[in-house]
Formats: sequence, structure tokens, C-alpha cells
Amino acid sequence: MTPDDWRALKNRDFARFADNEKAALNYAEKLTREPWTVTDGDLAGLQQHFSDAQIADLHLLIGEINLTNRFTDPLGLELEMPEEKI
Repeated sequence: MTPDDWRALKNRDFARFADNEKAALNYAEKLTREPWTVTDGDLAGLQQHFSDAQIADLHLLIGEINLTNRFTDPLGLELEMPEEKI
């Protein structure tokens, strides 16, 4: 990912991404911010772009990232982002 991609993500501007990436990003946003509102319709939207195994992997990865953020943020820990290496 380029620095512009990272900036777009930070601004929740998904226009530059492919349709399958937009679907994953929108799902990640919903699962992160309002997981109790995820419905079968959300999963059906993902199934247009991903296999069931890929959806399970996506769901697990989003959950893992959320867990990491909930652990590191309150402790004031900073993670090095890839854009910082460029």
C-alpha cells in the first residue's frame, strides 16, 4: 500500500479501492464500530466477492486487529505502521 492509500483509509475514502476491497473495508468498518448490527445481508454482500473461507478469514483478521487496538490503545502503546517505513 502507498502512503496515499493509508491516507485514504484514515479518511474513510474507499473510492480508490477495487469493489472487493470496498466490500471488505465497509464490512470491517461495521464490524469494528457496530458489530451487533451485522446481518446476513452484510455477509451476502461479501459473498459476491469472497468465498466462505475468505469471509471467515476476513472476520477473524478484523477481530484480531480490533483486539490488538483495544489492548494497545489504553496502554498508550504505538505500533509502527508500514507508511512510516517508506
